[in-house]
This record gives sequence, C-alpha cells and structure tokens, in this order.
Amino acid sequence: MKKEFEAIVLNEGEGFKEDFHQRSLFMGSALVVLNLFLMSCVGVYWTNPVVHQYFSGKPL
Repeated sequence: MKKEFEAIVLNEGEGFKEDFHQRSLFMGSALVVLNLFLMSCVGVYWTNPVVHQYFSGKPL
C-alpha cells in the first residue's frame, strides 16, 4: 500500500513539473511576442510621418 501511494505521489509530482514547464514556456513566448509587437509599433510610429501625425496631431 505504501509503495502504491508513493508511486501515485511521484507520478502527480512529475505531471505538475511538466505542466509548470509548459505554462512557463507559454508565458515566456507570449511576453517575447508582445515585446516584439510593441517594438515594431514604436518603430512605425517614429519612422512613418503619417502614423505619427495621426496619433500626436503634429507633423514629424
């Protein structure tokens, strides 16, 4: 009985580690994608006069 209980606990622990790894990988990837998107938006805002004038109301 004790061995069966330990096997169940060990299996649940490994599943938790895999789940945590997948969640952290997903969150890290989402942050990288969001950062790249924001950097590209700022780049377009600085380099494209039409976009800059649309948001600020002043020509570049």
